Amino acid sequence: MRRRRGIALTRRALAAAGAVALLSGSVVVSCAGDAPGSGGGSAAPASHALGRWTPVAPHDSCSTAFHDSFYVVGPDGKRYPTWHPPEAVDPATGQPCRFGHDHGLDPRASALWPELQRHFGYDANRNGTLDADELAVSGIPFGYVAEQLEGSATPRPEEHTGYKIVYANAVSRTRAGGGAQALDLACDLFAAYNQPAANADAFASNLFSVIYAVDCNRGSAQSQYPVRLIVSVMATYGAPGSFTLEVVNGVPVLQNAGAAPAPPNSPPGGNELGRWIPARGRVFANVFVPPGALSDYEAALTERWETALRLRRADGSELATLAMAFVVFNPARYFDGGLARTIELCYWGLDAAGNLVTQPALASSIVRQARGGACAALAPEGPRTPLAQRLAYDAPAAQAFNACRRAAHLGADIVRNAAGPTIWYTDAFGANARSVAFARSVKQYIAVGDTGTLALAPVRVDLPHCASAFVHAPN
Repeated sequence: MRRRRGIALTRRALAAAGAVALLSGSVVVSCAGDAPGSGGGSAAPASHALGRWTPVAPHDSCSTAFHDSFYVVGPDGKRYPTWHPPEAVDPATGQPCRFGHDHGLDPRASALWPELQRHFGYDANRNGTLDADELAVSGIPFGYVAEQLEGSATPRPEEHTGYKIVYANAVSRTRAGGGAQALDLACDLFAAYNQPAANADAFASNLFSVIYAVDCNRGSAQSQYPVRLIVSVMATYGAPGSFTLEVVNGVPVLQNAGAAPAPPNSPPGGNELGRWIPARGRVFANVFVPPGALSDYEAALTERWETALRLRRADGSELATLAMAFVVFNPARYFDGGLARTIELCYWGLDAAGNLVTQPALASSIVRQARGGACAALAPEGPRTPLAQRLAYDAPAAQAFNACRRAAHLGADIVRNAAGPTIWYTDAFGANARSVAFARSVKQYIAVGDTGTLALAPVRVDLPHCASAFVHAPN
């Protein structure tokens, strides 16, 4: 990937004038022919992902129309929702408003932004070049992979508020195994992924999309690790119909979700951990503690989702295997035979017999309850808090459980593309890779090269707290 820098005013940024600084790429020739579509900009047809968000009263004050003005045109010529700030000025009213959710880091500050724009750009006029107006509506298309499954045997709509973006520029890398082993190599890393942490969907469903980009372009070890790629895959996180309850000696112990996955015929993942989601046993043991102790909310509530994006040629041979994990430290939900709300832990407790006590009139019987930390700040009266004064799970004041604290573990990548080409087309699951587009195919970029036996340690990248005090679950 060539790195160029320039300035282009994007259509979606103009809608939130003054909200954020602008960074973008320059106009370049498209890497390859794009899939058919009609037009660009506002004339482009809407994808199924557009229009899925509506404001939650009374917390959100932005309109659906303003929200949907933050869009990009994807490689298939359709409009997709994209990153936007959690608060912006609506040009229709001239007033600031709140969306109530946060998509993570602004992708325009990623060193990979110019390459991402080129990769996802749509050549609407078919002149072989991404013109300025075409590049201006190019970016990260939320729901691009899911769109290719619409109308198929495995449709997978995704929750808009679950889309997050994380990146790290010029990250020094080390060899895997035996502790950190020095290596003269630095990479730019980027991921846009879907990880909703407020509803029950992930208990049974294992399909969530990932856009992943890497450019290892600094250091003398570049030739040993020639990884430059932009891939989009509907990732499989473990088995459908169940999730990881705990890990014993490195082996996941599964919990039946008691519900069908969406879609019901979801394919299983590989040997990865899958979706490790907190359940009642772990949650109660770490949150409900005796007097004198402090609750360990992170041990109780951390969700870790592990997957491997597997790209395979039409003959089944490996093109790339990209391992990664996404972590949520403060989700709005946990599993207790079904959907349970983490905010309620601040108001509940256990009596001497281990029975759950939820009513303030019985608070005197509680011997173990949440102590210190998040609950002490949100509910200083604890289980004695009157029912009418308890925060709802989606209240902006319940910031301790709004899924704003996240991290990604990226960069354990294997590439087997020594003979090229660089542009591939796969199905939504990364299989059947070919050099020409086909029906429902997804465009992938993988530079020519082979990583051989060199394995790198993954890199942890933290997402900062959400950039608005009005962000709330679902987020």
